[in-house]
Amino acid sequence: MTILFTQYWDVNTGEYDDYSKFISEEYNPGLEELGLKLLGGFYVAVGSGPRIMAVAAMQNGTGLLGALSSREYRILSMGLMKHIYNYGSKVWIPAGMFRDQPFSIQTGALKFNQYYDIVPGMEEEHNDFVRDEAIPIMKQLGVPVTHGWRLSIGTGPRILAECTARTFADIASAVDSAEYRKLARTLKKRYTTNFSSRILSPTGRIEVPYLIKGMMEGF
Repeated sequence: MTILFTQYWDVNTGEYDDYSKFISEEYNPGLEELGLKLLGGFYVAVGSGPRIMAVAAMQNGTGLLGALSSREYRILSMGLMKHIYNYGSKVWIPAGMFRDQPFSIQTGALKFNQYYDIVPGMEEEHNDFVRDEAIPIMKQLGVPVTHGWRLSIGTGPRILAECTARTFADIASAVDSAEYRKLARTLKKRYTTNFSSRILSPTGRIEVPYLIKGMMEGF
């Protein structure tokens, strides 16, 4: 089962060049050496919160705990803190029907993430609604639900519905449709509280090296 580790932060004013060098040359390679598979780096294009989000994964919680409690991670984290503020992190586990679904790098993909808590006592009804209505409608609108997560460690809404698109226009068209407005209205009114959403755009820090590595393997 994939365990997702997300980190988010803002970059100190005037330090972007030094921050970029540290991330590319030290932080990301260091996480990979600790066994954390980097899946994406994003900036928040639409929505609240820190502007940068880094996404990594492991296949089990024991491995993640070992990596995060290591001296090597502590040194990397201290180096990161010199360049950023508003830091936070969360650990997510797959929810419901997504528990056995693999999760990998999606190159060039934008994320339309929806966060919320399920109304107590409505878990089964919520799951039926997501399976029978939300997932088919989002797929029809061209912004499919590609994964669902339940918050294990961290603060904030407990559920993350992760949708994927290729362009901002795809997301704009979907959320401006009558079908999505009806879907969101039903979700908020009947099944959820603390609802919010974000549009995330890839930074390229993870995707570009991944693509280059894939191309070089062919030579």
